Amino acid sequence: MKKLLLIFLLTITVSCSAPPAAPPLKIGIQSIWPTYGVAFIAQEKGLFAKQGVQVILVPAAGNSGYMDNLKTYKEGKIDATFMMLSDAIMLEAEGIATRIVYAADYSDTGDIIVGQPFLNSLSDLKGKKVSFEGFNTFSHLLVLKLLEQAGVHEGEFETTTINPAEATEVLEALTTNKIQAGHVYGAAATETLTKGFKRLGKAGDIPQLMIEGLVVNAQVVNTRHEELQKVVNALVEAMDFLQHSPEEGLNIIAKHTGTSLATLETGLKGLHIFSLQENRDVFKKDGRLFEGGQEIIDFFYQKGVLIKIPNLNQMVDDQFVTATAKHP
Repeated sequence: MKKLLLIFLLTITVSCSAPPAAPPLKIGIQSIWPTYGVAFIAQEKGLFAKQGVQVILVPAAGNSGYMDNLKTYKEGKIDATFMMLSDAIMLEAEGIATRIVYAADYSDTGDIIVGQPFLNSLSDLKGKKVSFEGFNTFSHLLVLKLLEQAGVHEGEFETTTINPAEATEVLEALTTNKIQAGHVYGAAATETLTKGFKRLGKAGDIPQLMIEGLVVNAQVVNTRHEELQKVVNALVEAMDFLQHSPEEGLNIIAKHTGTSLATLETGLKGLHIFSLQENRDVFKKDGRLFEGGQEIIDFFYQKGVLIKIPNLNQMVDDQFVTATAKHP
């Protein structure tokens, strides 16, 4: 009897002292960008489960979904999310310790400068009016860098602001010749081209600026390292699935996000998806994350947008893509 009582008491002691199970990792997803949606592939295909990690995906729908998702991350309601390198830098500068742990893609023809049919190249925009999303925004930087590459410098062209995601606004400005060119992306890029306007430049010409990937709160990196490694492993496998089975992959994303298959197909065509080896390369000290990150920091600092200069050595965290078990 005493022996049984001792075993019973030991059982109670062990049970009471066991730490509570960690809650699932919450990852925000902006629904209309296909490479963000690979997380839904990882979920449906059981890749998170295969890795032994619990994940809750938090979608944000529509064109405003990206900003809604960004707000949710800033408020600490999710642990990680997919976003552009420039936004990760801004968060870090605002004091929200953020780490980039996985690079999904860069925009190639997903973001373009579209212009009047009579224009032949970006160099023809000297003295012309060009639109972008807003002054001292990433859209502004994209336009400046593409034109600079073509020999047209800031001050040598006129500017105005138009939302690059709104095809109607850009088309009206182009049709009435209020602008001669403008930055557009996604469905707006496709629509302006089908109306006879011309692609003059593309984001893929400056790929270091257009990197997107998974960013994570630094505290999560420090406290839930093992789970995060499993998430990255699953995302690498899910991205491979999307590339090798795009029809099935996009259908999974469409089902979970409500985004049309046509929108996702168009989006995917405009992206360069990073392989695992490319991931490892972009995270190197001489890789595109550091190159593009410094250009972005320099621009925002010169424009007075940044007060604190982020430390890229802290932000760019290569340990997860380096350690992932899947070989290139």
